[in-house]
Amino acid sequence: MSGIKTQMGKGMKWTGTSTAIITIIQITQFGLLANLMTLAEFGLTGIIAVIVVFAQIVLDLGLGSAVIQKERVTHTMLSTLFWLNILTGIAICGILMLASPLIAAFYQREELTSLIRLLALMFLAAPIGQQSQYLLQKELRFYELGVAEVVSNLVSFLVLLVLIFTISPIHAFVISQVVLYTLKGCLYFFCHRKWRPSFEFDLSQCRDLLSFGGFQLASRLVNRIGSNLDVILIGKFMGAEALGIYHLAYQIVTIPVLKINPILTRVAFPLFSKNQHSQKALKDGFLHMTKLLAVVTFPMLLGLMVVADVFVAAIFGQKWLVAVPIVQIMAIVGILRVLMNPNGSVLLAKGKARLAFYYDSGVLVLYGASLLFAVASGNLEVVAWTYVLASLINFIIGRQLLKWLIELEWQAYLKSLAGPLGMSMLMALAAWIVKETASGILPDLPAGQLAIGIVAGAAVYVLLLWNVFPAFFLTLAKRMPGRNT
Repeated sequence: MSGIKTQMGKGMKWTGTSTAIITIIQITQFGLLANLMTLAEFGLTGIIAVIVVFAQIVLDLGLGSAVIQKERVTHTMLSTLFWLNILTGIAICGILMLASPLIAAFYQREELTSLIRLLALMFLAAPIGQQSQYLLQKELRFYELGVAEVVSNLVSFLVLLVLIFTISPIHAFVISQVVLYTLKGCLYFFCHRKWRPSFEFDLSQCRDLLSFGGFQLASRLVNRIGSNLDVILIGKFMGAEALGIYHLAYQIVTIPVLKINPILTRVAFPLFSKNQHSQKALKDGFLHMTKLLAVVTFPMLLGLMVVADVFVAAIFGQKWLVAVPIVQIMAIVGILRVLMNPNGSVLLAKGKARLAFYYDSGVLVLYGASLLFAVASGNLEVVAWTYVLASLINFIIGRQLLKWLIELEWQAYLKSLAGPLGMSMLMALAAWIVKETASGILPDLPAGQLAIGIVAGAAVYVLLLWNVFPAFFLTLAKRMPGRNT
């Protein structure tokens, strides 16, 4: 277990640093777009994001997890997978070009045709770095991965800044996404210099990888359909403006979840794969990972619930205040997603890609039936609460699955969450009291109320952490410049 903790800590250092930088860039971009776009235009970014997610999953073919999980992968296998990814990218580009009018007709937004065709171009270059990315992750070379991702996001953001004031914001956004994924693929390829593809293509040698990858591809597609079904259904049945409101709330909540979770899951999967035959190592590693996620994300999401009104007003403007109740409800979904996210690392490390597919298929039915009913109400708050209920059911079933798979007991699991949850609730209470007090002093200054509430909450949380984990702070103090180690 100590080996997993040590390696996880090293990987988290680089992954965490790059993720923090990328998160700052993306939040800045997110706020800029929300202020410059109409509600309906912002809804279109949600549709574009969903298309990118599904296209990337198909491009991956489930082979990334297969390469990382398999203990030995030959040069011929990697070359075959490289050319398979290239061919898949060309196919995705062609399909999106042809299907763009149909997607536009589905959402009744004619402008989507040109936007999707522009977006499709990125799949001609993005596949170049697929295998290099998997190898960097397999070899735990998270520094190179982090540099490639930070540089790509920074360049993409600079392109957006240049274009957003010269062309329409939505077209500037799509072009920035093309730049992001194209550059990222090229940098991954450049960073892993030890391997270069040869002109070999032998699918017979990749039978095991393709079998594992096939189930992983199906599982991820089903999983993403389930997690994006709300966006698809709201965009179709409630319109682009309602989707814009929902997308803003959803992104506010999931940005910390989607950015912080991979700091651990990207590191955990290869480590869990190396320890796949030790139940104790997997269980202890999972509990350690869950506790770390809770310590970081619980205060962010509970804090967001209590300062949502001033946060939205200060960052996105008064026109978005209608999204505040949705943000507060979806914060509960965010917490549940934080807790559910590590499941996949364990399932794949154990080689249970088929089980993951069956599980995700059941979850898709659960979310699909629930959200279809909720969207029919025409009320976004009903949709959000339905999402909470479906997520809670998914969470409970997922814990029972891990009880069977790695003998994870509920008592040990809840014990790992009790401390972070208690500290986060106290922090949120302090932030709410201070924010409400500040609202009487600074009634017309939401940014001031937000800043004071965040500072108060953060101070309380740091004091609580100091009380619970004093050894951690002492270690940090010893590592400070000028101190003897």
